[in-house]
Amino acid sequence: MNYLHKFAALTLSAVLSVCLLAGCGASASSTASSTASSVASSVAASEAASSAASKAQVTVEFTVTAADGSVSSVLLNVTDGEKLSTALAEAGIISQEEAEAGFVTTVNGETADYDKDQAWWCLTDAAGEMTTVGVADIELHDGDSYAFTYTKG
Repeated sequence: MNYLHKFAALTLSAVLSVCLLAGCGASASSTASSTASSVASSVAASEAASSAASKAQVTVEFTVTAADGSVSSVLLNVTDGEKLSTALAEAGIISQEEAEAGFVTTVNGETADYDKDQAWWCLTDAAGEMTTVGVADIELHDGDSYAFTYTKG
């Protein structure tokens, strides 16, 4: 049930309760109006809290292992549910173009060229398992951890 339906149901319930108690006279009308206003305020506050919760900031760790074996890590402060591709592009780890394409060949300025030497960037999750989807399909949540590792075939 959406908020509008909840509001209508609560308002109708409040009006009926006031009418039964006050006999639907003039004072009942102003009481019902006041009650309806209170219900509307409660629904609006609930919607605002729900919206704020859906935009919660979370922290995600991202690690890059370069071709020379050097490792760098960064903590990404992102919106819960944000796509990994967006977060990496905003952090400057990958380009906006690759984020939009969802296919990554350059990380932190280092390009892996499979056609040249069978090199590629392996994306793994917190368990070190290769992901089954690309950066554009991964939604981030608090405590997530991902990594790119330069891999040569």
